Amino acid sequence: METNDKNLKEKYTEEIKQTDLDFSALSESEGVTKAFIKYSDEDVVMLRDKKFPILGKKELKDYYNARPDDGSILTWYPIKAEAAESGEIGYSFGNWKYKTKDTTLFGNYVSVWRKNSNGEWKYILDGGVTTPAPEEGK
Repeated sequence: METNDKNLKEKYTEEIKQTDLDFSALSESEGVTKAFIKYSDEDVVMLRDKKFPILGKKELKDYYNARPDDGSILTWYPIKAEAAESGEIGYSFGNWKYKTKDTTLFGNYVSVWRKNSNGEWKYILDGGVTTPAPEEGK
């Protein structure tokens, strides 16, 4: 890979990381529903444990808009991200934390991102698993 291509790939990777951080910040400040709808691609696929996947933005909106707002907070942090040299697609992987008034759950996630015609990164595939609580300092 030439230096120019490497610099572009690093630029696209940083864009994905920043988009993922902004996505989490919106989830924390304005709620899961608003964040997951705003950052989704029209062709989104959301994988869910023990349920069929959500296919497309309309299904995603229907799913989230039908959920009551119970004040729970979902946040996450990307551990790794990578973009294709073309800058059209990439992924992020990290840890999430879901907090309700009486429970806190932890897990890992992966999101696949695609850059749209407006130059915005939108997730096209999202899924995650529940894990034990992370060890202190890790």
